This record gives sequence, structure tokens and C-alpha cells, in this order.
Amino acid sequence: MTVDWRDKYITEKGFRFTELINDDFFQPFRVLYQAGHYVSSIKLMLVAVDSIGYIEFGESSRGEDTPFVKWLNEYADLTSVEVTPRELWEHRNSLLHMSNLDSRQVQKGSIKRLVAYVGSIPPEVELLEENAKYYDYRALIHEFGQACNKWIQSYSDDPSKFDQFIQRYDLIVSDSRMLHIPLTS
Repeated sequence: MTVDWRDKYITEKGFRFTELINDDFFQPFRVLYQAGHYVSSIKLMLVAVDSIGYIEFGESSRGEDTPFVKWLNEYADLTSVEVTPRELWEHRNSLLHMSNLDSRQVQKGSIKRLVAYVGSIPPEVELLEENAKYYDYRALIHEFGQACNKWIQSYSDDPSKFDQFIQRYDLIVSDSRMLHIPLTS
């Protein structure tokens, strides 16, 4: 029985980095997406950005950008999704803390409300809400995947990051690394 994630993902053949990130982050929100649970899928994807941002940058200090925003600024190109890292941060706050679309910054009017959609909005549909931005969730998933590829490549470019990765990753919990003990009656 594998207890430590390193036993499964660090082998004689090397570190199976992409597989680890897929198993711990992409697979859970992919399952929800495929089942049509889009809001729950978005929530898990935003938690993944949070976790990966923490792994890369650690805790944020007061007054500086969050690891979430820093990671997206460093590794993601969100121009095709037409959202900013700060808008996604507020979207994350709204969804994870209150399961609504209005974070405190949205309520103040300093950030637009993000509204996700899946599929294509027909041209005849007029989106009238002036304080909202609509984004294609599939496009965001694609960009998150591209950002993860760039992030993973940064470890090949700078292997000295690996020790810090190990320390921080040990603090991350996930379904694929949870100890499963069969219960007997």
C-alpha cells in the first residue's frame, strides 16, 4: 500500500510531475465538469490555483498580491479568457466563501462580477448586466493547463526549486494521496 505520494510519483525513472498534478488537481475538477457540475468544478479548479500558488510562492505577506494572483501573473496568459488574475481572485472569494458571485470588492464596485458559461453564447443573446464579465469556463481550463505546463517546465529550468516543492507539497491534501484503509464490520 502506497502511503507517501513520493513513493508513487518519484521513481527510478524520475519524477512523474505531470501525472501528480493531473491526479491531485485536474482529475477531480474534470470529473465534476464531465458530470455537468460546473460550479463545483470551477470551485475545485480555483482551489487548485490556490494550492499551486502556495506551492510556488508560499504564504503571502500583508499588502502583497496573494500567491493565487502571483502564480497566474507569472504562468498564465488569460487574454483569450478576457479575465484578469485579480478578477479570478475575487471570483474565487465569492464562490468559495459564500457560493455567490459578489465578493466584497464586487459589492464595492471595484471589480466586475465574473459569470462563467459552458458552450457558446448565441449571437442573439444580449448580456445586459453592466457590472459583469462573462467567461468561457472551457477556455479557462485550457489556459490553466497551459499555465501548469509552463510552471512544471520551470522546475526543469531551475531544479533548485524542487526541495521547496517537496516541503510545501507535503502539506497539500488530495483524494489521490489520501490513505484508504478498508473498513471491516
